[in-house]
Amino acid sequence: MAQMLSLKSDHHWSETCYDQTSQFFKGILPQDNIFLDIFYSMKKYMEELGLLSEHIDCYVNGFMIYWGDDINMESCKFCSHARYKTKLNRSKKERKKVPFSRKIYFPLAPRLQRLYASPTTATHMRWHAEHDQEDGVICHSSDSEEWKQFDRAHPSFFSETRNVRLGLSADGFQPFGTTGKQYSSWPIIVTPYNLPPWKCSKGQYLFLSVLVPEPKNPKQKIDIFLQPLIAELKMLWEVGVETRDNCLKQNFRIRAALMWTISDFLAYSMLSGWKTVGHLACPYCAHDHYDYNLSHGRKTTWFDNHRKVLPANHPFRKNKNWFTKGNIMTESAPPVRTGEDVFQEIQSLGLMKITELGGAEHNAKVIKAYNCGWKKRSIF
Repeated sequence: MAQMLSLKSDHHWSETCYDQTSQFFKGILPQDNIFLDIFYSMKKYMEELGLLSEHIDCYVNGFMIYWGDDINMESCKFCSHARYKTKLNRSKKERKKVPFSRKIYFPLAPRLQRLYASPTTATHMRWHAEHDQEDGVICHSSDSEEWKQFDRAHPSFFSETRNVRLGLSADGFQPFGTTGKQYSSWPIIVTPYNLPPWKCSKGQYLFLSVLVPEPKNPKQKIDIFLQPLIAELKMLWEVGVETRDNCLKQNFRIRAALMWTISDFLAYSMLSGWKTVGHLACPYCAHDHYDYNLSHGRKTTWFDNHRKVLPANHPFRKNKNWFTKGNIMTESAPPVRTGEDVFQEIQSLGLMKITELGGAEHNAKVIKAYNCGWKKRSIF
């Protein structure tokens, strides 16, 4: 039955096709067989594998999700909109409550535990620490300076090579195309970087964690749908979960760390909270920028902005022909801001998370008062 579900997924069978094929197999098997020939019954049976999904009720406009402390609320805490709508059942004799919208969350911890259930996969999860590294060559993320700096900063995490380093990717797409119904779907993908480079980019190791149910771009409200994932990432970092390593035949407590987020510039704004449009679009230069508007279209351009990051004696700095006509660059690059610097800046501005009550209204006042590039305090 597991192979049948795999065939349905690989070849895009309809439910009708699946049911008819299953009924054919059941008919040619001995009469006392227990093969399930209905797709719905098959799904219920396969839930025993343990990789379940959570359906979480949402407000129709994406203001909140009914999860955690708010799971029993009957209306939106931001605008008092009802959580449910009433709908007649098939017999049309009684009404039932149906949520206006739902999101799907796929728990991450069981999927990380499953990586150690197979001896082969469990061996590959230690590849990042056991492969031969050549000086000056980066063949895997573990060869990068960021990875090594993280190991030096967190020796307890580094001491267990089976702990998982994660990357998170977010992007939107239109499943109906640009000419069909305008509907934007936003999947959040989490992938483990312990695996070798020829495996960590395979489809079976790209874990769909959150599926945002918005018909429109969630924009800054994407943090609302990330709440279950962030809570689980914090649990995996601070506590971990007990896991069986079938390769080494021992139990251990697996922990996980989110190393990177991967996105385009628009999704970068949604995840980080820095607006990537207008005169403050560059997150590195921030207020120390050199940009101007084009003469006709008035579009903002940074044509000469990043020439200042070149070395002081670079010939491009004094070139008056290839860049802005007659202009030389004498300015130096702004100092690189650390994570602590960014965090202190957000705290000094008093920005709130979008998930907090009154956060959106408060952040709008802060942006207007300080003309800053930040739009919110990110959930990360």
